Amino acid sequence: MSHPAGISTKGREDLTRVLKSGKRFFTPTDVALALDVDPTNAAKRLSAWARDGWVRRARRGLYIAVPVDASNPTAWSEDPLLVALAVWSPCYFTGWTSANHWALTDQVFRTTVLKTAARIRKSEETLLDHDYLLRHASESELSWGLSSEWSGGSRIHFADRARTVIDVLDAPDLAGGIRHAADILGAYLDEHDSRTLVEYGDRLGNRTVFKRLGYLTEVLGRNLPDLTTACRERISEGVSPLDPDGPKGGRRAMRWHLRVNVTLKPESPT
Repeated sequence: MSHPAGISTKGREDLTRVLKSGKRFFTPTDVALALDVDPTNAAKRLSAWARDGWVRRARRGLYIAVPVDASNPTAWSEDPLLVALAVWSPCYFTGWTSANHWALTDQVFRTTVLKTAARIRKSEETLLDHDYLLRHASESELSWGLSSEWSGGSRIHFADRARTVIDVLDAPDLAGGIRHAADILGAYLDEHDSRTLVEYGDRLGNRTVFKRLGYLTEVLGRNLPDLTTACRERISEGVSPLDPDGPKGGRRAMRWHLRVNVTLKPESPT
């Protein structure tokens, strides 16, 4: 167990002044303004507080105060969703993260999945001991198919159930692969209207989504002729992989213009 090092009365007063704004995360600029010091002095204060366990560095230039009652300050962390919101806003949570949120999967993944309109340099990041899988999205992509909730005083956006399905059919790696994406689709079809999937697929604009949606609907044994017809009307001519990250080979399911490079379960010829 690790405890914060001692902090002087002046240091405690200074940190209190920084936190007075109510921000959970703060920058060297915030410290400089709150304490009326130059940027170099502000950076030194933050470095000392971080070294002594009073704050933690989330990423370069972004810090969060450690609760005074934290039993192990060096290992303490904030909710991964709130960390992501502070770093990559505007964003929304999708893939297996939103699937778990909506009980569309019982798989537990340690990595948090999100799409953001912010600039990202890497598709995978680790911040405050949390792992993230990131995808860039345009501002317009963050304007539909979302549901918001409040947590820790912040509004957090999740892909709604149908958007979760469409996102993982667009990029199966967001679900951990096409097998998990198929499970998520199956759980959705158990209780929800398939027409929303068509509407959202049209909005996203990737015709490969309809190939995977139609094919998986049949593989899952769902008798949904309106859905499969809608998918058939929207597929493109080229042959796409069922799982972009799967093996290069695989038979061709020409009805759906797919290369079936991952076997889900025994199937009928297509």
